[in-house]
Amino acid sequence: MNEKEIVKKLQKGNLDALKELWENYSSHVLNLSFRMLLDRDLAEDILMDIFVQIPDAIQNFRGESSLSTWIYALTKNACLMKIRKEKVHLRIEKTQRNEIHESSFGESASESSRLAKDSLFYGLSVLTQEQRSLLWLKDAEGFDLKTLSQIFQAPEGTLKARLSRSRTQVRDFLKKEKSYA
Repeated sequence: MNEKEIVKKLQKGNLDALKELWENYSSHVLNLSFRMLLDRDLAEDILMDIFVQIPDAIQNFRGESSLSTWIYALTKNACLMKIRKEKVHLRIEKTQRNEIHESSFGESASESSRLAKDSLFYGLSVLTQEQRSLLWLKDAEGFDLKTLSQIFQAPEGTLKARLSRSRTQVRDFLKKEKSYA
């Protein structure tokens, strides 16, 4: 089923279309939510909230963007509302920070890979939720600037600048942390 068919069927209340949407997008919604919130439980809550909202919200879908762009925008906005509403303060626990600094030179390749992932995760924690989501959608999900412009409702040039600043922030933070390790 293509996107237009899915939208039409969803607007008519077809549950098979919702199931197909779940199969196609649930992992992406969960990943974006986790990248923004850094909390698996909250990300799962957002995932459920989005798919509960879709049957009603799809009635207002005008087709000006792709269905995936619309779903990512819903997800981003739901995460930001969760953060504002609950005043969620996200941070990496001190134990995780210590694990990163306790690495030794004799690690196996898989241990070294895990430490690199932990370091990157820790580095991303210095960004705001919006910066993390932008970076995730661009670099991990491969969205182009035009699509990101629709999701974030910002000009492409602004998003380029935000991406550059975000990458610089993470890089500078990780360099600084490495010098203290």
